[in-house]
Amino acid sequence: MFNRILIPVDGSKGALKALEKAVGLQLLTGAELYILCVFKHHSLLEASLSMVRPEKLEIPDDALKEYATDIAVHAKQHAIEMGVEPTRIRAFVKGGRPSRIIVRFARKRECDLIVIGSQGTNGDNLLGSVSQRVAGSAHCPVLVV
Repeated sequence: MFNRILIPVDGSKGALKALEKAVGLQLLTGAELYILCVFKHHSLLEASLSMVRPEKLEIPDDALKEYATDIAVHAKQHAIEMGVEPTRIRAFVKGGRPSRIIVRFARKRECDLIVIGSQGTNGDNLLGSVSQRVAGSAHCPVLVV
């Protein structure tokens, strides 16, 4: 049925619900799970425009990548605690525009299902912009939770 399931995560409640649904599907099918956390790139120009000048200038991408890594690792650990074999799950972190990176990643890794939360960290709308873009442009079925 499913061989590779992609779960984009962003630390939101919606992503956690999607992860739990994907784990349920994985336990039924034995599919590989790919957890992906995407952070938005910030240029050095954006960093230099900040009004706050710390002694040590941190590059925003470094801090965002570290935060995204924490989210991905936590999601992977949660899936393992729910019963996924550690050999059947991998976590990835990428930088860029989330919807574009998610769709590109799914195609490159030959995922046959994307399970995504209906709302991300903004949570203002019934259907978040990232999940809407992913559902509209993915090459495979998308389950919006």
